[in-house]
Amino acid sequence: MLKKVSKILLVDDDLAINYFHKRLFTKAELGETITPLYNGSEALNEVAHLNDSIDKDALILIFLDINMPVLDGWGFLAGFDEIYGKLNCEIKIIVLSSSINPDDIEKAKQNKYVSEYLTKPLTLENIVELKKTYS
Repeated sequence: MLKKVSKILLVDDDLAINYFHKRLFTKAELGETITPLYNGSEALNEVAHLNDSIDKDALILIFLDINMPVLDGWGFLAGFDEIYGKLNCEIKIIVLSSSINPDDIEKAKQNKYVSEYLTKPLTLENIVELKKTYS
């Protein structure tokens, strides 16, 4: 049986994209809580404190942009590797980028924490497919 998505983290420095994606997830009723974050550093801080606010059986989806200021997606993934073992919940990371560079796609697919690579913006159809997989 699939776990219900407890929380979605939208990690992207583009406010309009985060707003748009939050509206889509809300409309599709995927995720109890949808939290926009604007760089990898904010996201790492949020993830590091998930044990304080989430059940151990929770499923968290992280939609991660690659190119951001402060700490980019690659930096987030490196930092995530350091805290992963301390987390009590299940986390799925979906790289969501405007990059169609084959090197970025391959690098993401080679990362053990990345479940999927999608290009933005998401569509309602994308989210319906995600809902089949993650809820």
